[in-house]
Amino acid sequence: MNEPATSIPLILMTAASAAASGIALRRLSRLAHRDSFKLSQHTLVTLVAGGCGLVLLGRWLSLGDAWQPVHAHVDGLLLMCMLFAGAILFIQTRPKLSGLPAFALPLLTVMLGWGICASMWTYRAFNLDSIEPAWTVFHTLSTYLGLLCCAIGAIAGAMYLFVQRRLKTKTMQPGTARLASLETLESLIIHAATLGFVLLSLSLISGVMLVTRETAHHLLGPAWWTSPKVILATSAWLLYALLMNVRYASHFRGSRAAWLAIGGLLLVLSVYGAIQAIDPPPGDPSAPATRQTPDTPRGQEVRRCDYCC
Repeated sequence: MNEPATSIPLILMTAASAAASGIALRRLSRLAHRDSFKLSQHTLVTLVAGGCGLVLLGRWLSLGDAWQPVHAHVDGLLLMCMLFAGAILFIQTRPKLSGLPAFALPLLTVMLGWGICASMWTYRAFNLDSIEPAWTVFHTLSTYLGLLCCAIGAIAGAMYLFVQRRLKTKTMQPGTARLASLETLESLIIHAATLGFVLLSLSLISGVMLVTRETAHHLLGPAWWTSPKVILATSAWLLYALLMNVRYASHFRGSRAAWLAIGGLLLVLSVYGAIQAIDPPPGDPSAPATRQTPDTPRGQEVRRCDYCC
């Protein structure tokens, strides 16, 4: 499904985010008193945040569903990009987090590029007929917001490793731009992991409740606990449970916590990959049923398992 009203703004916002990434990376190595690109970076990120919000709102209103703002993966990606861009705008106003946008903006660009793919080539609408709209909103929002927290923790971890390396190699020159301290970055990793742990917990609990419902028992089959999606999601949850308590475990502080945050994001992304990869062969009794509506072209039926993120 290729909607120009969604894909074209996504392409433009991806280009704006890529330009902002280039500016942020350039600012990272420039002298602090020659910072003439700060306003341009702020403007581009503001345009991305506002654009994602407007496209998401337009899609929501066009579908006329007051309960469900997330109807497909592209909606969830738009929501994450909007909130992520807003978080970057906040970070840019905090001197203690100086330099962090240089690591956050490239990830935002990747997310927007993923949104283009989800809109133009791999569009899949969720089937919301067999479950309550309130539960669907709760599960999808907790999942996408949990991924957002994972992303923030990962970029803080990446910058922690960058700053630590520069300190060890003594390349932090007196005249260069100031960067966030290791203590501040470690604190951000812990706080992002704590909030991500809470949201992932809510996502897992609501997901298990939806899967084990009698009306949705066919989603992952009777042995649903052995599904790669469930195994990967549980592994990510355990990793963030560990990250949440690094302040009490000296063995997992510092660079270990940074690597754990990056690994947590990769695990969560693996869950999304597993969702797309799991596709039972035709005729398999465990394969999810499909739904054909009058407006759905042949060959583009909506699979019943696609509502679950």
